[in-house]
Amino acid sequence: MKRKGISQLAFASVALLLFSVSGGCALREAPPEEPPVEHVLPALRAEGEKIVTEEGDEIVLRGVNAGGLGVTENWMCGFTGARDFLGISKIFIERFGYEPTQDLWYNYRGSWWTEEDFANCAAMGINVIRLPFTYMNVDFAAVTGLQNAGMGYDFAFLDEFVNTAEEYGLYTVLDLHGAYGSQNGQDHSGEVIDDVADVDFYSDEQKLSLTEKLWRAIAKHFKDNPAVAGYDLLNEPGEKAGTTSKPHFDAMDRFYRAIRAEGDEHIVIFESCWTGADIPAPSVYGWENCMYSFHHYTNCSDPGREEEHFTSFLARLSEVEQRKFGVPLQMGEFTAYGIEKQWEDTLGLLNSRGWNWVSWTYKVWGNMGWGVYNIGVFGEQKVNVNTESFEEIDEKLLQLRTATDGRPFVFPSGNTLASVIRKYAPKGAEGV
Repeated sequence: MKRKGISQLAFASVALLLFSVSGGCALREAPPEEPPVEHVLPALRAEGEKIVTEEGDEIVLRGVNAGGLGVTENWMCGFTGARDFLGISKIFIERFGYEPTQDLWYNYRGSWWTEEDFANCAAMGINVIRLPFTYMNVDFAAVTGLQNAGMGYDFAFLDEFVNTAEEYGLYTVLDLHGAYGSQNGQDHSGEVIDDVADVDFYSDEQKLSLTEKLWRAIAKHFKDNPAVAGYDLLNEPGEKAGTTSKPHFDAMDRFYRAIRAEGDEHIVIFESCWTGADIPAPSVYGWENCMYSFHHYTNCSDPGREEEHFTSFLARLSEVEQRKFGVPLQMGEFTAYGIEKQWEDTLGLLNSRGWNWVSWTYKVWGNMGWGVYNIGVFGEQKVNVNTESFEEIDEKLLQLRTATDGRPFVFPSGNTLASVIRKYAPKGAEGV
């Protein structure tokens, strides 16, 4: 019996986790047709500096990222032997073939995130998950070369995540973490580019056109789905994590207009790398119904630096706020590491200033406060993509399930990170 998808895994028996192997790969069956989803979450829009529902009720989006699900990062996921998602995929294709590689990624996602993980998120009292994905998740043919890109899209992965999240009362932000050819050259875009000069996304018409076409297709597919809170156009668009400038925002404006051309009125999220000074006012381009998102990492991972961490966060928020952009603000990525006071201070500060937020991230490999849940903490070895057999790799993917080899991150006090987030989440015991 083959392994099921995200929304079917959590409460299945162990037998349902086993699958048959034919010719060295798992058999992926076409999912049965399902009736149209009956939506339970109201559509959202930006109104001034607030996010409101169709009825005009204010909602503040606070939650976590689903990092590692759509795009791998070796430090936080279960792989070694290649630097990025594209490299892993190419090695798998060379070793096992094109379709078996798709099967491995299908099974990886089905282990990394199950229905139990949605339940865990709901139990934290949050109301949103930011879902990082790359073009390769929906246009896998592009892995073999951009000449094969844009011929068709498979949105099954995004559909299943969005629909299951909604069943748990959770919105999804669709975050394009990796555009065609990489918008920043970092591993978290799915493609490492060593030389800054080789990050040519913003001047390469093929890459820009493919990304515009993808956003147009996403908008056409999801425009009537209120469970999507918004579209995050490009994650950390600065080249090699540098600062953003006019070419970056010209590209994002192009994608924004492609979305609106499809009649899609979802909130569009524009990211700055990294400060308020690095993003223009919405009026410069005429952007409407949008949110501005910022990422901030203080590197204060050692005890005794709590004041430095707090001062850094306060300075970043204040610098952004004084520019009076007139749109909702979001801290789209951040962590307070493994220090409980820093988490308390950071979440309390964000809430007191009315910011939307999604922490990085829900789940990581190893015992660290970057993840609400940790896996690989009982001694399992990461997958070596170069040496292990298909069967060995696929067996290891079973160990990536939170229920199999996961545990909540616990502070020295005995409190879990999940319990701290719950205090400040919209539906939490002390949330606002």
